Amino acid sequence: MRNMFNAAATMGQMQQRMDLTSNNLSNINNHGYKAREGQFSSLLYHQHDNILDYDQGSPRLTPDGIRVGAGARLSNTNMNMTSGTIEPSDRPLDVAIQDDYRFFVVNAPTEEGEVEERYTRAGNFYLSEQADGSMMLTTNAGYPVEGQDGPITLDGEFEDISINESGEITVTRDGEQAVEATLQLVDIENSRVMEPVDANSFTINEEDLEVPVEELVAEVAPIDANLAPSALEGSNVNMSKEMTDLLEAQRAYQFNARSLSIGDQMMGLIGNMR
Repeated sequence: MRNMFNAAATMGQMQQRMDLTSNNLSNINNHGYKAREGQFSSLLYHQHDNILDYDQGSPRLTPDGIRVGAGARLSNTNMNMTSGTIEPSDRPLDVAIQDDYRFFVVNAPTEEGEVEERYTRAGNFYLSEQADGSMMLTTNAGYPVEGQDGPITLDGEFEDISINESGEITVTRDGEQAVEATLQLVDIENSRVMEPVDANSFTINEEDLEVPVEELVAEVAPIDANLAPSALEGSNVNMSKEMTDLLEAQRAYQFNARSLSIGDQMMGLIGNMR
């Protein structure tokens, strides 16, 4: 029975949609998180044409043909790259990006033991002491943060540190302030080339990027960084929308489960006919 196949296919896609929505809701308090949105497309369908065997001039009460689909599938997952709410934190190492499609650059280890560049919107940075006594700027996961001249490492002897709206890291030593590093930023407008690694960091498929990453980095001058010091960007998850989508997917799942159950009962009745 075709309706049973359609119901089973749709239930699988509704489960993926609920998983996607649940993931958004679970990361609603994750700084820099970007909501994922699923795009569905139709599976194969059959075209049934009605061939008339009566006078072509008579009024027609049925359509010329009808398409019977075989369900839908999750074709791709897009990210909503709009900026989240800026939340003051009063931490000198917190900094929020205020422009859409702009990212910090960090270095992260791979399973093969190599280092790859990742991109994140989460600006809650920390200082990690190194073996030689220097301090490295890292993410909350411990990944080194990239500066204009490589990973940001500072001499450990300082009195104060802050990050300004241009991404410059100002360090106070013996009562004197000096800019000792500048955050590296990159603009990536095509979100489809970005592949999520964890909740708030991404890698880039450079084959789909069309231009070298180095050119994108060079386009963001420090004076145009437009950062918010001592603040963090909240996630852009819309709770009311996500809850509505979740309830809608759950109800659709229930309807299709009921359709599958009724189809099974009908097959049982047909099988018991003598």
